[in-house]
Amino acid sequence: MKKILLVDDSKFWRLLLYGLLKNNFEVYVADSGFDGIKKAFEFYPDIILTDYNMPDISGIFLSIVLRNYNEFKNSGIFILTSSDDKLNDFWVKKSGANKFFSKSIFKEKDKLDDFLITLKMKDFYSIKTNNHKISREKIYEIIEQKLKSEIFQKEILNLLKYVRDEKHLIFRLYSFFKDLFDVDSFFTLLLSESEGRIYSFNGNVSKNHAKALLLSYFEKPTIPTTWTFIGDFNDNSSKKIKEHEKFLIKFENKEEGIILVEPVLNNFKSMINLISTSLGVVFNTLNNFKEYMNASIFDGLTELYNKKNLILKIEEFVKKYSTNSTIAIIDIDNFKNVNDKYGHVVGDEVLKKLAEIIKNSINKNAIAGRYGGEEFIILFNSPDVAFTTIEKIFDTIHKMDWVDILNDKRKITISCGVSSYKMNQTITDFIDSADKLLYKAKKDGKDRYYFENYNLMENKYIV
Repeated sequence: MKKILLVDDSKFWRLLLYGLLKNNFEVYVADSGFDGIKKAFEFYPDIILTDYNMPDISGIFLSIVLRNYNEFKNSGIFILTSSDDKLNDFWVKKSGANKFFSKSIFKEKDKLDDFLITLKMKDFYSIKTNNHKISREKIYEIIEQKLKSEIFQKEILNLLKYVRDEKHLIFRLYSFFKDLFDVDSFFTLLLSESEGRIYSFNGNVSKNHAKALLLSYFEKPTIPTTWTFIGDFNDNSSKKIKEHEKFLIKFENKEEGIILVEPVLNNFKSMINLISTSLGVVFNTLNNFKEYMNASIFDGLTELYNKKNLILKIEEFVKKYSTNSTIAIIDIDNFKNVNDKYGHVVGDEVLKKLAEIIKNSINKNAIAGRYGGEEFIILFNSPDVAFTTIEKIFDTIHKMDWVDILNDKRKITISCGVSSYKMNQTITDFIDSADKLLYKAKKDGKDRYYFENYNLMENKYIV
């Protein structure tokens, strides 16, 4: 016979329920919430039937406390409410209870029969261990932890409103930890496929040391394409992160990032476990947003700016550098033949290699993007820089051994047209001026570059 515990501060309801259930259950009775928890650990009932509104602690809190223990993970917990109690399934389930019933069911035979069938048919059970001694202090501690968890998780999830400003969001997260603990240094690493971002607050360590240490705690880290470091790093510092706490942040078993703080802190692990789910949601959202933004800004194959954002960058460039703005259009010679002979997979590798050469050749003021197909655009803030950079790119291309990509001795060549911006010129005309020079370079034999009216060039390059 299953054991059932009745918890109600009303003698009337205790007697009524006892009389109703005694023939089908081994019945125990408690007259308050505290007494109910005490007797639950004394008798280990399979089912707990508790009143919601009691003078000491409510049925909701009773359920929260009992569900905190493995002994009652599979017990049936049902909350009875009067007609004046404001309770619904959402709040009942948040407490861990199975269901709530209104006490009005005892006035209607059909509903009462359904209630009794629910108690009898479900496979509820408790596990007797005698491992726990419950006290009022422990009960309050469990309830306090539940409240803390709800509050802390809400605070963390509220950070999602800053998802468009990751730097500010991470600063708010750092402030949250500062409010809770005596944190000296705070480090955060977020990992997505396109970019790893490492933040340091009061860290004063080298980037390489922070990166190596943070990554060492990952089980299967994603290896991003690029790395970004934000905060007070010091590459001249010999300081090492020693006494610290760390927490690996996961979402649906995928490693999203890590938090590391100095020094070792009391209650750090217990507190951060309360917010682990919310941290997983926040870090996953940040990484997904980063990937979404990169996909909307950058070309997926070459990781240079895509055409849409390239046009916006040209407009910004012209406003900033005016007639010093210089545009270069580069096109791979005979690229259709490369795709036809070697296949599109090899063709993609050629595109990626050229993008890599461009990225490694330009300075921090230049901007590069894939204009379409096998065409690339580079923006320079002066004709002089454009000239030296294009020379460097052509020199690199000529010296490049393509055998690892093409598996033969074929050479890849490019053609290029370069033009400077003229006052009141439209962006379309600005691009077309370089495109015409590119066309001439193609027509004149390919594997060459033409500059428009650039006197430092050798004559064969001037148009």
